[in-house]
Order: sequence, then structure tokens, then C-alpha cells
Amino acid sequence: MQENHFLIVYDIRDGKRLRKVEKCMENYAWRVQKSIFETTANDNTVSQLKAQLNEVIEDDDFVLFFKICERDWQKQEKYGKNKKNKQQQEADAPYLIL
Repeated sequence: MQENHFLIVYDIRDGKRLRKVEKCMENYAWRVQKSIFETTANDNTVSQLKAQLNEVIEDDDFVLFFKICERDWQKQEKYGKNKKNKQQQEADAPYLIL
């Protein structure tokens, strides 16, 4: 199944629900900022994430999923001291080959 890139943004009004949403998001995506995550996943995985979030969020909360094509994903520019995402950091990590 094809994987797509997603930018996920949320605003959760209650601290307890916020912590639950954060834990859920951390299982599927890497954090970019406090309420912004990125992931590369297939549609089934994203559906699972949405189902889990739906069990937590209330009417005054929202979660936005932006599906981004590969061409546009490659155009992103990150600024700041830590410009690499989690996947890039893991790729740069030293490995010991025995």
C-alpha cells in the first residue's frame, strides 16, 4: 500500500485530553512543534490514528490532516538549529557493524 506524507496540526482545549492526543500522535508521527507532527504512512495507518483520536477529542477540539504529495514534500525548507526531522536524525546516527 502506498505511503503518503502528512502534516498534522491540532488544538485541544483540555490539558488531560491534550496529553492523550500527544501520546497517541507520538505512536504514529514525529513532533515538529508542540502541536504539529509529521508522518509518512499509508491510508490504513492514518485511519487507525484518526479512529484513536476520535475516541479522545471533544467538540471544541480539532485535528487537521494535510496530505502532501511527494513533489511538494521535497520542497520543504526547515530553518533553525535543529533542521532535521526524526527520520533524518536516525539516518545520521552512528551504527556499529559487527
